Amino acid sequence: MRDRIRIARRTAAVLVALVAAGGATTVPAVAAPAGITRAAAAPAPTGLAYSYDAATEQVTVRWDPKDPADTVTTGYREGGCSGPSTADGPCFVRASGPLLDGNSFTFRMAAGRTLYFRVYAENAAHLTTGSVILTVTT
Repeated sequence: MRDRIRIARRTAAVLVALVAAGGATTVPAVAAPAGITRAAAAPAPTGLAYSYDAATEQVTVRWDPKDPADTVTTGYREGGCSGPSTADGPCFVRASGPLLDGNSFTFRMAAGRTLYFRVYAENAAHLTTGSVILTVTT
């Protein structure tokens, strides 16, 4: 309790001194924050199509190659959605592991199944832009 009273007295003494000085105190100069720079979004992958090999149960999804003028995209990530539209539920992106650096992705999928697949382009700030949702039916 005594410590709280001492702190309160010291605080009051400092405030009285500041008021008596007419507010003439120096405040260290701080640089104004620079404007927030947003990283440019990577263009969404386009031209998605898939092929299915029933013998090996392999699906290969392909998309258009990266435009040579695209300096923003650092790679791609695969993902899936709850349905054929984002209105059907959320989409998910694989956030760990290496980026896909080509324009195709192969995975195993049993016959008679449906998957809602999406490819995401990623920029240097790790922000992703999703493609249209591709319905893969085996």
